[in-house]
Amino acid sequence: MTVRDLVDFYDAEVIAADLNLERVKDVVKSTKSKKSDAIKLDASDPQALKKAMKGVDVVLNCAWYELNMKIMSAAIDAGAHYADLGGFYFGTLKQLKLDKQAKDAGVTCVLGIGSSPGITNLCGMAASKKLDKVDTINIYCTWGTKDNLDDAMFPAYSVRTVMDELTQEPMIVENGKHKPVPPMSGEVEVVFPEPAGKVVAGYIKHSETATMAEYIGKGTKNVSFRIGFPPNDIRTFKTLVQLGFGSTEKVDGISPKDYITTMYLNAVNSGRHSTEVIDEYDYFRVDTIGKKNGMPAMITHFVNTWNDRKTGISSGRDTATPPSITAAWLAGGKIKKRGVLPPEGCIDPEPFFYDLGKRKILVEEEHLVSSKFY
Repeated sequence: MTVRDLVDFYDAEVIAADLNLERVKDVVKSTKSKKSDAIKLDASDPQALKKAMKGVDVVLNCAWYELNMKIMSAAIDAGAHYADLGGFYFGTLKQLKLDKQAKDAGVTCVLGIGSSPGITNLCGMAASKKLDKVDTINIYCTWGTKDNLDDAMFPAYSVRTVMDELTQEPMIVENGKHKPVPPMSGEVEVVFPEPAGKVVAGYIKHSETATMAEYIGKGTKNVSFRIGFPPNDIRTFKTLVQLGFGSTEKVDGISPKDYITTMYLNAVNSGRHSTEVIDEYDYFRVDTIGKKNGMPAMITHFVNTWNDRKTGISSGRDTATPPSITAAWLAGGKIKKRGVLPPEGCIDPEPFFYDLGKRKILVEEEHLVSSKFY
């Protein structure tokens, strides 16, 4: 979807790379662009990365987060701008240490510019610009279908990441300190637009909490990320975790995590997950709580994305299209800061929201501000 967006909205020259050459050839062919090409690439091979990045303006890394450091380092060495979908907290912290290296190379590396992290970070920044002081930023997400089907949904992002989210300790910011908490603890009931409605959400590990307090500032001392899995989904994923599918220890030559990843990709590529059949949505909610004119205030952003029946593009485009917009902004000089930065550290939120709106990724802002009349 990222390749398609680059072609459809920017008529960009794209080199699409993947370990599976046939798969990436099909992606390029679907764009009907004469400017795009497909190559086979092993992202764990530094020499292959160096060769692939020669003469490239912007590198978009949509691979699994554990490859981020290798790919970003290669991009910096190649003198190319860079963006990825997030480093799963600790990976982000490691990447930030290459800030001086990126500045010296005159490039910008944007860490975590998908839907979440990405759009959610920008919601917090947008709200902070309208508040005098920020105390707390709470982020929530959920997904589902219009008709609340009994079948479990395919995750809109990597099934490997889902397994990690349910097995690794989340990090939150509480009273100014980063601390670990148990996965899916801290459950709260949160209200989303219909048809999601009331959703029970718990903590999972995410990149937003690694950067938002420090980069948004204004006194921010609490940041959290909670996910509200649909009931069937959480039961399915918890069962998979209990069976050991989050493990990287090999059984008969393959790890359970690698096996389930392969099965997931086979199911998606076979068309068993058809976005033309059902109406599916991704929803995010970001509550930024602080003060305005000395009074308590809260700004809430809702991010709503539905699948597009006409084009067959899923609601997962809220993850795939922000990198495309970021690439266009980097190539066009719209992002001025250099170094390794999260989205809230280098992207102007509201113009970005308008570009998302062109793709029917809808960002809405609500204000709740207290006033005194005495």
